[in-house]
Amino acid sequence: MDVLLTEKYRPKKIDDVIGNKSVIAALKSLLQQETLPHLLFTGPPGTGKTTVAKIIAKRLIEDQKNVLELNASDERGIDTVRTTIKNFSMRKVKGFKLIILDECDSMTSAAQQAMRRTMELCAIDCRFILICNDIRKITEAIQSRCAIYLFDKISEENMKNKLIEICKKENIIIPEDALNIIIYLSENDMRQAINILQSTLYLDEINESNILKVTGQPSPKLIEEIVINAFKQDYSNAHRIFDTLWDEGYDSKDLASSFFKVAKKMENYSLISLISEFQHRFSKVTASKLQFYSLIYNISTLDK
Repeated sequence: MDVLLTEKYRPKKIDDVIGNKSVIAALKSLLQQETLPHLLFTGPPGTGKTTVAKIIAKRLIEDQKNVLELNASDERGIDTVRTTIKNFSMRKVKGFKLIILDECDSMTSAAQQAMRRTMELCAIDCRFILICNDIRKITEAIQSRCAIYLFDKISEENMKNKLIEICKKENIIIPEDALNIIIYLSENDMRQAINILQSTLYLDEINESNILKVTGQPSPKLIEEIVINAFKQDYSNAHRIFDTLWDEGYDSKDLASSFFKVAKKMENYSLISLISEFQHRFSKVTASKLQFYSLIYNISTLDK
């Protein structure tokens, strides 16, 4: 398969974007207007922000040379704003120009300040579409100059329908349990889900077990059993199951992440808070087996 599935099935029209119907409807209405404000798209990864920005660019800009796409995580410094962005925004062209800046929440404060001035100077014939995951990292000065659109996570139902559609078109036979584990591992990130699906295409059989192997992730069922045994204060069984996973060589951060996913699935907010704190504490260092045992004990002290 020569073309990546994420690119092959990237929506080409705004009506093809799945989920976020209210945002899509608002943008369709906005595109009917004579003037377009600077736009700020915010929300979790894999919700269609970049795709929608590209669709808008193709719809509004006839000559794609007048569209500049940058990823701010690669080019986050003030020099990029002063040179690449400023020079592009000041070019004289027929019609107007569009700058798509992805992951702009990774930009330094100085770079954002410089970009704010550029946005003001080029307001006549240049527009920005800024894309971020965490709007709290975008300065108020930038936010106030943009129309803000919040993209929510795509529902499991919409994700499953899209994956089934892709599988039918690609003649991929995939069982229900495999679809469910892909959605679980992707955490409602459509792009990530399609990437996981792509990674399964060379397996002899597509099933839950093989998907977990190819992604290097521990079984969520076993993690859930550990949590349930911890709640029962059955430390012997909880430790036995955890030892099996530990001996299989899973990365400690993947194990912690799996505990967090299970906590979210169980909708136990005390458990979510506990594991979130554990993840933060060991975000830069490796947690030992004893530290996971301590986590299991702390889980046992929580209300179910």
